[in-house]
Amino acid sequence: MAATYKVRLIKGGKKGKGGKPDKPPEMDVTIEVPDDQYILDAADDQDIELPFSCKSGSCSSCLGKIVEIDAAGIVQKIGSEEQQALNEKIDQEEQAFLDDEQLAKGWVLLCVAYPKSDCTIHTHREAYLG
Repeated sequence: MAATYKVRLIKGGKKGKGGKPDKPPEMDVTIEVPDDQYILDAADDQDIELPFSCKSGSCSSCLGKIVEIDAAGIVQKIGSEEQQALNEKIDQEEQAFLDDEQLAKGWVLLCVAYPKSDCTIHTHREAYLG
């Protein structure tokens, strides 16, 4: 039997002065995802619409970023060691689009990402890859 993890998906939200949110996220949901199911497919099964195109890990349409969120809902700035620990919460070995530097920064292709632990992902990030 597959293990199941809680994956929090967040879209949008803006920080105001002092780092506190001044605009709530457009989406902030937590879904249960088996460790043998892609995050994108699990979201689709639960009627959560996320962007996608190829569904094979070879484009950036479904791009997200694994992040650390504090109790107030603010994305935390973290160092490379902390980011590496977050990155280990996802298995996306099947992806062929992101380079090692992008992977190290926490970018994730949801169409080929399996959860390995509970995690939080900012979705709809294609425009921010840069």
